[in-house]
Amino acid sequence: MKKIFFYALGLMCALSAQAAVIQVTSDKSGTELQEAINGAKSGDSVLVQAGTYYGNFTMKEGVNVSGGWNEDFTAQTDYETILDANADGRVLEQPSNFTTLTVWSNFTIQNGNLKAIRSVPASGLSSGVALGKKGQVKHCLIQNNTFSYNGNCMGGGVGNDDIDAATDVCAEDCIIRNNCGTHGGGARVRGTLLNCVIENNNTNNSVKKGPAGGVHLQGGRMVNCIVRGNLSGGDTGGVRCWGKSQIINSLIAGNTATGKVGGVGIENANSDIIGCTIVNNDQLVNDASHNSKCGISCGATSDNGTKLANNVVWGNKHKGVVQEAQVYYISHYAAANRIYNAITHQNTTNGIKLSMNNDENDTYTDNDSNEQTGRAPHFADPANGDYRLTWQSPMLGRADSSIAVVTKDLDGNNRNIEGVDLGAYELPYYTLTIAAFDHATLTIGEDAYTAGEYSVPMPKGYTATATIAPAEGYSIKSVKIDEDELEAVAGVYTLPVVSANVTLTIEIQQDKGTAIDNTKANTKAAKQIRNGQLLILRDGKEFNVLGSQL
Repeated sequence: MKKIFFYALGLMCALSAQAAVIQVTSDKSGTELQEAINGAKSGDSVLVQAGTYYGNFTMKEGVNVSGGWNEDFTAQTDYETILDANADGRVLEQPSNFTTLTVWSNFTIQNGNLKAIRSVPASGLSSGVALGKKGQVKHCLIQNNTFSYNGNCMGGGVGNDDIDAATDVCAEDCIIRNNCGTHGGGARVRGTLLNCVIENNNTNNSVKKGPAGGVHLQGGRMVNCIVRGNLSGGDTGGVRCWGKSQIINSLIAGNTATGKVGGVGIENANSDIIGCTIVNNDQLVNDASHNSKCGISCGATSDNGTKLANNVVWGNKHKGVVQEAQVYYISHYAAANRIYNAITHQNTTNGIKLSMNNDENDTYTDNDSNEQTGRAPHFADPANGDYRLTWQSPMLGRADSSIAVVTKDLDGNNRNIEGVDLGAYELPYYTLTIAAFDHATLTIGEDAYTAGEYSVPMPKGYTATATIAPAEGYSIKSVKIDEDELEAVAGVYTLPVVSANVTLTIEIQQDKGTAIDNTKANTKAAKQIRNGQLLILRDGKEFNVLGSQL
C-alpha cells in the first residue's frame, strides 16, 4: 500500500504540473482571446476556433497559440482564424525578447495600421507582426498591413529585431502579401525567413517611401523563399541586404524599383547569394549608368567579397528593356567569389560588370573567369511565372556541388549532390524501369540495351523514343508502359512524357517456321519417317513439316 500511495501522489503532482490546452470559441471577442492568453502559463497551448477576432494582440512567452480549429477542435485549416486590427495599431506584438521559443500559427493577420510610433521592442517595426528573440509566426497569411504617419514602418507585414543569430526563424511557411512599409514592404528581418512567399508588397506609400519592396534583410537570412511582384518606392525591388546577409535557394522574380536595383541589392557589407533564380526584375531609375544593376548590385568592397554562386540571373530590365549587363559587382577578390553563375559578357568599368544576354547565346563564368558556351535557361513557362528548368536547359548539373548549402530545392525536390542544377530549382528525375526481356536490342535515344532488366533515370518532361530490333527468328509481340500498350509509328515507339516512375515491358515472341527451319538452329532436333510422313523430333516433342506440334 505504501508504494501505491507514493505512486498515486506522484501521478497527481505530474498531472497538476501538466501543460494546459485552452480552447477559445468563435463567440468570443478579441478582448476575451487576449485574456485567455494572459491567463495561460508558459507551456500552455491556446487553440482558437475559426472566425474573426478584432483588436491588437500581444504574445506571452512560452504560450503557443494556434488558429483554424473547427467547432469541436478536432481539425485545423490554415488562415480561417482572422486577427484583424481594424486599421488601428499593430495586429500582433512581442512585448520583449524571449528565451523560450513562442509560436503563433495558422492565422490570417491583417489590417494593421500604425498611425504613430507604437513599437516594442524596437522603434518603427511592422504594423502586421513585430517580433524579437524567440518569437515566431508559422503557417500564417499576413496581409493588408500598412502605416499612415511620416515615420518608419520597418517591414509592412513582418518586422523582426534583436536577434542573436540569423538562424533564428521568425517566419516559416507564411504568405506575406499586399503590405506596405518603409524598409521592406513585406518583411524586415534580422533572423530567418524560411519557406515563405513574399508577394505584391510595396514601399511606395504616399506618406513616406523607402527601399526594398519585398524584403529588407538587416543582417538576416532568407532560405527557400519566393519574392515576386513587389514594388519599391526607392531602390531595390526585390531583396535588399544591409549588413552581412544570406539569400539561399530562392526565387526573386518580377519585382520593380522606382530607383536603381531591380532584383537584389547588397549594401554596407558583403553577403552570400547562393542557388537563386533572379529573373525579370525591372528598375525605373532615370540614370542609365545604373542599368547593369537591374539583376544584382553588389556594392560592398571588403576583402572577403560577396559570394555569388550557382545562380541564374536572366531577363532583368532597365525601364522595361532587357539589359546586356545584369550584375554589377565590386570586390577586391571578385573572381574568387564568383562561382558558377549563369552570367556572361564580363567587362571592367569601375568594377566588374557580369551580364547575360536574353537570347540563345549566353556563356557561363566560372571561378577562373573562363567562359563556356551555353544557351538560354529554357524555363518551363516564364510568361506565367514558372521558372523551373526543363530537360533542354544547359543549367542542369552545372553548379558547384561543394557550395550547395541546402539538400532540397525550392519545390522540396532532392538536390543532385553529384551534379547540382543552377538556380533555385532542381529538375526532378524519374525512373524508367525496363522489365526483363530477351532476344532483342532496345535503343532509347543513343543508348542501347540488350537482354536484361534496367533502371534508367529520365528527366521530368522528357519524351523518349525507342526502337526495338528483335533477334533473327523473333518478333515484337507487345510493348507497354505500365498497362498501356504502345503502337509503333514507322518502327519508332514514343514513350509518354516523363512525369512519374514508369515501367516499360517488352514481350518478344519466337516466329513460327517449318520444322526444318527450326532444326537449323537446334542441334537436338532429328528427322524421322513414320507411316510415310516426315517428322521432326526436338526436345522430346514431335513436329510436322509445317512446324505444328503433334
